[in-house]
Amino acid sequence: MNMKFTKILVQIAALYVLYMVGNWVQEMVNLPIPGSLIGMFLLLVLLSLKVLPVKWFDLGAETLVAIMPFLLIPPTLGLMNYGAFLMNKGISLFITIIASTFLIIIAAGHTGQYLANRKEKETQ
Repeated sequence: MNMKFTKILVQIAALYVLYMVGNWVQEMVNLPIPGSLIGMFLLLVLLSLKVLPVKWFDLGAETLVAIMPFLLIPPTLGLMNYGAFLMNKGISLFITIIASTFLIIIAAGHTGQYLANRKEKETQ
C-alpha cells in the first residue's frame, strides 16, 4: 500500500513538473496559450514519441481523474456569487454549453472510431 501511494505521489509530481514547464514556456515566449495546455501538449509529444513510457504516469493520472469531481466543486460553488450575472446570460450560456458538449461528444466519437479502425488495420 505504501509503495503504491509513493508511486502515485511521484507520478503526480511528474505531471506537475510538466505543468510548471508549460507555464515557464508560456511566460518566456509570451504565448496567448495557457501554460497548462502547453504542459499537456508537451506530455502528449513525449508520450507519442515514446520518450517517456505511459507507465510512468498511469496511476497518477488515474488518481487525478478519480478525484476530479472534488476538485471542481469549489469553483462551481463560487459561481453562486454571480447569480444575477448568470440569470441575465443564462440562455446564451446554456446554448454554448450544450453546443460545446455535442461538439466534444462528436469529436471523441470520431477519434475513438479512427483509433479503433487503425488498431484493427494494424492487427490484420
